[in-house]
Amino acid sequence: MSKEKLEKWRANEQRLAILRRTAKETKTYRLQKKILMTALGCLLSLTMVIFIGAALYKNTGSFTVGINKNDINKYGITLSETRDMRYVSSRLNANISERITNISSRDLPENLDMIDGEHNGANYIAYTFYLMNAGESIIDCEYELAITNVYKGLDEAVRVRLYVNGEYTDYAKTSSDGSGPEPETTEFYSIGVVTKHLIEDMMPGDKVKFTIVIWLEGNDPDCVDRVLDGLADFDMHFTALFKGEVEEA
Repeated sequence: MSKEKLEKWRANEQRLAILRRTAKETKTYRLQKKILMTALGCLLSLTMVIFIGAALYKNTGSFTVGINKNDINKYGITLSETRDMRYVSSRLNANISERITNISSRDLPENLDMIDGEHNGANYIAYTFYLMNAGESIIDCEYELAITNVYKGLDEAVRVRLYVNGEYTDYAKTSSDGSGPEPETTEFYSIGVVTKHLIEDMMPGDKVKFTIVIWLEGNDPDCVDRVLDGLADFDMHFTALFKGEVEEA
């Protein structure tokens, strides 16, 4: 092979090598791009799941009412959403997954204590239920209404109205400036506890009616943008205390 032909052959081999290397690099690049796009897709999906979960968390609350099971078996106290106690339970759950805006207590309707069960309004939560001594002994019954979970400081502006047998009290957290109770309210019993009270001398067959109303008070200085999308979970728990046996006539 002449020197000229040898040089042409070498030049051709170099061009073929470059073409083979370029084709291999293109294939590798496409594979890497596919893997990267798949990873980004998975990451985006995971991010959306986390975001949706967070959004649901911020806009969901709950209100539960419960009795110690031992007290049910021992003293016969029970709960129901209806006055006739047709359906009784040791635990009630009210749906308060509501997006509400601030209102004034003056905006609340007058019939809040006249409707059984869940009866939420446009910008407030309302739930009515009954406690009954279905046992054979005289008991005292202690109840505690607590805020079990708070997000974004919603409890700073929340109001809780509790009706007990038709009489109500409005509760609020102590003013954030330390000046004392919010106007026309009773201060929370303690941090995280709205109120705690003892119902004395419940005779067999006695019933107590409760209605809880929750809203954001627009006149509260702490009702500002930072509590938007806040959350508050409420729990009301009853404990029976033996008082005595019923005397026979």
